[in-house]
Amino acid sequence: MAQFNLAIELGTSNTVIYAAGLGVALKEPSCIAIETVNNKKVVKCVGIDAKKLIGKTNNSIEVFFPIVEGVIANFQLAKLMLKEFLKKVAPSGFGKPKKRVVFIHACGLTREEKNKIRDLAYALNITSAALIPCGVCALIGMEVEENDPNSHMVVNVGGGVTDISIINNNHIIRGATINVGGVQIDANIADFVKENFQVVLGDNTVETIKNSIGSLLSNDISSINVVGLENDTKHRKEIRIFSNDILPIICGAFNKIADSCETLLNMCSSEVLQDINKFGIYVCGGVSNITGVDKYLSKILNLPVYVDVDPDSSVIMGAGNLLNNQTLLNNICKEFKG
Repeated sequence: MAQFNLAIELGTSNTVIYAAGLGVALKEPSCIAIETVNNKKVVKCVGIDAKKLIGKTNNSIEVFFPIVEGVIANFQLAKLMLKEFLKKVAPSGFGKPKKRVVFIHACGLTREEKNKIRDLAYALNITSAALIPCGVCALIGMEVEENDPNSHMVVNVGGGVTDISIINNNHIIRGATINVGGVQIDANIADFVKENFQVVLGDNTVETIKNSIGSLLSNDISSINVVGLENDTKHRKEIRIFSNDILPIICGAFNKIADSCETLLNMCSSEVLQDINKFGIYVCGGVSNITGVDKYLSKILNLPVYVDVDPDSSVIMGAGNLLNNQTLLNNICKEFKG
């Protein structure tokens, strides 16, 4: 089979690109800024530069997130955004060999949603596109041995969705994708602040709150000062928010994740359950950086829970390992043709 040379994780919050021989070549927010110039819409910037413009633009510039809950929501904008990202990875183009790309996706994508990814690849002149579930990549990224006969449970808590997979020998036995992730947590924090402090916060500020003081520990005393606008007067106001203020929001999200894990476990054979009881649950994804995730989920599920050392990178590093092991990659590609 063809040699694949790129792996792309097209996420709700971030797009990550791994290039064979180089490693992680790009990690930037999945957003694009469109400017209207002489009644014509043009790409102003993408990624980090586009995200910096949120809340700071005039009427001629709009910032969009074309990936919603792990799915391509706006095909044209997704194409323009990924095209610019690919230029950053290889400014002079890819030449020969042609671009052959592994796209990482949530296991719960429908056939139609997978076809959108293939259409996106075709629109960008990508020669071959292989679609692999993120749970499989995450397990490889967490260095579980190739052809391991044991069953493992992987929970990837991302920006738009949480992907839960029970995997045996690179085959998904059970899987589910639920609409719980960093974006939803951010929205709930913004609503909480608006209702309880009568202050409207910007998206980037809300994300900072989650990343700085988000915790599942009831005794966490972390706090942060942030600035927003009063609901009524629109005057600038500084407020102080404590970890315990947003604890119910964080707990609510992880309770839903735990419920879905429990549902999948209840569908498994005793042999699979025995493996998971022995090896525990592997957790990765950016939102799993929240303090206390392992202890909280372990207490609810009564199973060992391990958060990866670098949970942001588990999936893309697993995909990168596949690029460096083409035999294993080709075998996995056969498994996930549909």
